[in-house]
Amino acid sequence: MSSFVISVDSTGDRFAPDLDNQSVHHVTMKRIQNGVEVAEHFENANQANAFYESIKKGLLPTTVAINEFEHGEHFKRILKSTKGDIIHLTLSSGLSLTYDNAAKAAEEINVGLKSRRIYVVDTLVATIGIDCMIDELVRLRDKNVPVIEAIDRIKNLRDHLQGWVISGDLFHLRRGGRISGVKATIGTILNVKPIITINRNGKLAIESKQRGASNAISYIIDKMNELGERANPNFLNQAIYLTRTGESQLYSDFKSAIQKKYPNIEIKESHVCPIIGTHLGAGSVIALWEGAERLEI
Repeated sequence: MSSFVISVDSTGDRFAPDLDNQSVHHVTMKRIQNGVEVAEHFENANQANAFYESIKKGLLPTTVAINEFEHGEHFKRILKSTKGDIIHLTLSSGLSLTYDNAAKAAEEINVGLKSRRIYVVDTLVATIGIDCMIDELVRLRDKNVPVIEAIDRIKNLRDHLQGWVISGDLFHLRRGGRISGVKATIGTILNVKPIITINRNGKLAIESKQRGASNAISYIIDKMNELGERANPNFLNQAIYLTRTGESQLYSDFKSAIQKKYPNIEIKESHVCPIIGTHLGAGSVIALWEGAERLEI
């Protein structure tokens, strides 16, 4: 029997069938789209690309956190169909109330459990950061690592995940209140690419602004060297996670630049889930690796 059961919400970028194949339980977050509540977990690349094409055409959905009751029902389904403790990964508490709601639901259920327990882990990341943590938890689960040891390892990994974003849509940043409308207009005209990182508190922060895609890519490649290769002795033996909100030349150029810099390193590609993509807009790319402790900015 496995040492624990893995559960996540749908703010990682892994397609639903892939999670099923890895025996990872998942609960789907919702968005409001054209006045209708939609609970969608991408099943393939075609669905992802179609969603981002609709964003390009003007679709402006909003998102809804999973509430306490929905988390409770999700946990109860897992308890009925599995054995062992549950480790549940949530979207960063710095981005959503989802973690708080999951923790409250787990606490209430744990009171009535005798030989099992639900552990809720605040990932302090999203998208491919959650995918990276899933990979590690699957490895630990399949090696029958005890649940507390697995949680300690996953929290250490979490604190050293470097996630960096090149924004492809300044007007989505304006919509989210991170820049003004004037800056979005001027930045678009000047081809400014904000560089966003997820800080140690699990919040998004604009760390730099680069003129043009080439400079933006070079800037993050330098960060891979500074906060990855020079900070992690195992850097060249790990994977770099790379994801995007729709297909773009920026993504293709970014991938090529990583391959040129690190020709032997594994690149794990994905598509940003619709919940996070709703806030990033189309045309953005994200790179993630394990390296130095996250910045406090």
